[in-house]
Parts: sequence; structure tokens; C-alpha cells
Amino acid sequence: MVEQIIELDITSLTSRGDGLGRHQGLAVFVSGALPGESVRARVVQVKKNYAWATLLELMGQAKERVLPACPFFYTCGGCVLQHLAYEAQLIWKRQWLKDALQRIGGQSAEVLPTLGAQLHTGYRDRVQLHSSWHQGILKLGFYGRGSRKLTDSVSCLLMRPLLSQIAQTLTELPPDFAECLASLDHVTLRCDSAGEQAMLTLVGLEEQEGLSNLAVWLMEREPRLVSVWANAGKPVYGIYGDKWSNLAGLEKLPDSIGGLRLQVSPGAFTQINAAQARRLYECVEHYAALSGRETVVDAYCGVGAIALYLADKALSVIGVEEYAPAVVDAGVNAKLNGIGNCHFFPGRVEEVLPRLTAEGLPAQTVVLDPPRAGCTVAALGALTELKPERIIYVSCDPATLARDIRILCAGGYAVHEAQPLDMFPHTGHVEAIVSLQRL
Repeated sequence: MVEQIIELDITSLTSRGDGLGRHQGLAVFVSGALPGESVRARVVQVKKNYAWATLLELMGQAKERVLPACPFFYTCGGCVLQHLAYEAQLIWKRQWLKDALQRIGGQSAEVLPTLGAQLHTGYRDRVQLHSSWHQGILKLGFYGRGSRKLTDSVSCLLMRPLLSQIAQTLTELPPDFAECLASLDHVTLRCDSAGEQAMLTLVGLEEQEGLSNLAVWLMEREPRLVSVWANAGKPVYGIYGDKWSNLAGLEKLPDSIGGLRLQVSPGAFTQINAAQARRLYECVEHYAALSGRETVVDAYCGVGAIALYLADKALSVIGVEEYAPAVVDAGVNAKLNGIGNCHFFPGRVEEVLPRLTAEGLPAQTVVLDPPRAGCTVAALGALTELKPERIIYVSCDPATLARDIRILCAGGYAVHEAQPLDMFPHTGHVEAIVSLQRL
């Protein structure tokens, strides 16, 4: 069947941006096709229960199809939904969440309409670029679709203009700096919610004189770049190693979200879309329904943004975070905002929660905001031992969310409601806030 040209009707859409149809009973994924379209496609791979095909011709076009704004759409691995009208993107993101909760989680929960973003482009406050060298010239970019080949441009419609400008400046370095960047693996950039100040981290590099000179040169070229770091060592937290060096500028990036003043370390997690992050905090507050008498646990609290946002509505808030620098940030941020009823603990959730439970922690509400991989079974077990009345699960991956919710429901909880929120327009990512209550 490989190389065979087939015709089929597309009836569904995956979060990878592939249309799904059936040919002679076999599920066929067609890259670039949309539901409601009839297509001619060439089969390129066949498995036992499905096949992959490349789009050759649209014989009938969906009314939701639009012209992608980015010239790299068909080769970049990022914006897989740019050919789909934005309102239709929101509908499909709701459907993906609903399907995951039912198919993986075993829950027929009420899933509300997706909360769309005000900005569809230029919203990314944080980005990771990969690097390579070609004939002595540094190349930065994103991985191409289905490959490890870098795209031909560092500019991206989703990035804040300031971040695109700094990335472009890095590719225009004088040859004198090439040697000190020879082992560069990645570049991470983040800016504040106003897009006015930025922080740069050069991953894979240890501090040296040439790097300090490079940092000064970059900050002179772009005054809005206020902090430059080097990071090296075996990865211990995402792509980051355990060796950090502040090459120039501020040690933390100042920011303000949802009325909170924040200081953020280079490796700490923050949401990539500040405007939608505030709406996320508002959703969490709504589902928490705090009266001022509750103790709240914010598990995987990062720099403490959600904990601090809920602090004035709760009796006390306990934050738990594995990444130690972020815990330091959270404590600093509490003092910065004059908040005295938040306490932050470093460590893994599955280790800290049992200790707090043994000490008699009377938590009524728990907020979970784990990494994309979701919670460990041990963490979920510790949570059900704590027995909070309400759990609010924040997730950027419907599959791992649904998997964990199945475990929580088996441990005595029921899903009340699910709210999808579009943190990442034009991509296949779905942010969700799910409210669970103890039976």
C-alpha cells in the first residue's frame, strides 16, 4: 500500500494537525488535511491499524480552511493549526479535551467552551531555540515538522517581537565570539508580560571571559536585554544543567502578572502567555471558591504565582516545588507583594505532601499544576491521603491529565467541570482547568 495514491474523506483532526479519514476500513492520517475535506493523498507508511499519507490534492475544501500567515508553516513543527480558522481551533481543542477525559479518564464530564486568546500572534513570552553551526555561522531555530532539522529563520509569529529581535542579533555575532559558543546546545529567551525587558540563557556553556564579553556586547546592542546567563552540566531540570553563571545584568527578571509583582530566575517555569495566564488564575480562583477560612496547597507551584494570587482569599497557602531556585523566587515574591500567609517548601510533591499530612496539615483545597508528563502515581496517592475537599488540576496535556484524573476518581473524587483555555493559539496544545470534588 506504500506509495499508493488514495482518495478519502476527512472526518476528524488530531492535535498534531493531521486530518483523519478511513480507506477500506483503515484509519489514515493525512498531514495538512482538515475535517470536511475530500483529498487525494499518497500513502507513505503503513502500520497494523493505521497509515500515514501526504496530501496531494484538495478535491473539496473545508470552509474553515485559511491561508497560513507564516511562510514556514509547512516545514516548522510549531504552528500545526495555522491553516484552520481560529474559532474552529477553539472548537477542536474542546473536543480533544472531552475525548481524552472520556477515552482515557473514563469521565463524561461537562467541558465548557474553550476560552480564546485575545492575541493570536506575538504572545509567547518564553521560547527555546536549538542551535547548530554551519561554516562558522551560528544557526538558531525550531525543529522542522517530524525532524531534527532546524528551520531557516529565528523569527516566529508567535514570539514577542523583542525575543525575535534578540534571537536575530545572536545570529549576527562577530566571528570573535564563535569559539566561546562552540558547545552551545540551546538558547532560551524570556521577557516580562509587557514585552519590555528580556532574559537570555545560553545552554551548554560554562562561564568564561569570552562569554562575559559576549553578554556585554549583546546588552549594548539591545538595551532591553537586562540579564544574560550561561548554563552547563548534565540536564537535571528539563534542558538545564546544575551549573549557572550570571554573565551580565540582573539575576532575576522583574515582571507583573494579575496585579502581582514577580522576580523570576532563568530556569524557573512561568506560563508562556501572560494575558492568558491571568485568565487561568481567575479560573482557578473561581473553582477554589475560597471563603477565607481554607488552607490551600499549591503543588508544583513554580515561582508561586497561583499561590500568591489566591493568598488574600485563603487563610493560608502552602506551595510545594521541586526546582529549588523557583522556591527561592516564590519566597522573594511573597515578600515583594507583602504577603505573609504563604509558605513554600522545596522537594518532590510525593515526598513533601506525606510529611505535611503526618504533621496534621488541614488542607481543604489543592491546586495541581504539574509538568506536561503529569503527576507520579506516588504524588496522586499522597494527595488522596491528604483528603482535600476540592482539587483543581491545571494541565497542558489532556492525555496525562485524563490518566491522572482516572486515578483520582478511583481514590474518591468526582469531576465537577472542565474548562479548556487556549494558552497556545495556532498550536495543538490545550490548557485545561478541571475541578474535582471529594465524594
